[in-house]
Amino acid sequence: MHGEEIGTQVHFKLEGQPHVGTIAKAYTNAYLIEFESTDPEIVDKYHNKVIISQKQVQAVK
Repeated sequence: MHGEEIGTQVHFKLEGQPHVGTIAKAYTNAYLIEFESTDPEIVDKYHNKVIISQKQVQAVK
């Protein structure tokens, strides 16, 4: 998956857990993804934003 648009909903894994988020910014080989979690530790650590390699992201179909 390369060249996804900003605003695209994507699946990704974070600390072994599946999440769904939205691409906020595209970099050369990664995306800044905004997401929401109900896990207080994840929220505290990532503040609902994470950079994930494009290879680890799949568009929601």
